[in-house]
Amino acid sequence: MLVSFSSDWMKLNINDEIKIRILKQLSDRKVYSFYLLAKKAGANNTTVKKNCAFLRTIGLIKIDEVSSKESASGTPSYRVTITESGLKAVRELTR
Repeated sequence: MLVSFSSDWMKLNINDEIKIRILKQLSDRKVYSFYLLAKKAGANNTTVKKNCAFLRTIGLIKIDEVSSKESASGTPSYRVTITESGLKAVRELTR
């Protein structure tokens, strides 16, 4: 017996959509701050940081910390870039 599912169970939640927007933005291979990613993804900074933490955990992005000693402004910051696995994921998402 086949069970049919409504299309509702396949809908992405807002955080999944944000993760996809982050990956698509990073696919230009530029370096982003959380602040700029938040602006580009249309989400707040905290939401972007949490979604980036997950994307880093599964190897799709890389997050490098710039310490306050290294920073010209004296404020620590983060540099977010996409990995090769992340680029592959974006290609799969846009097929």
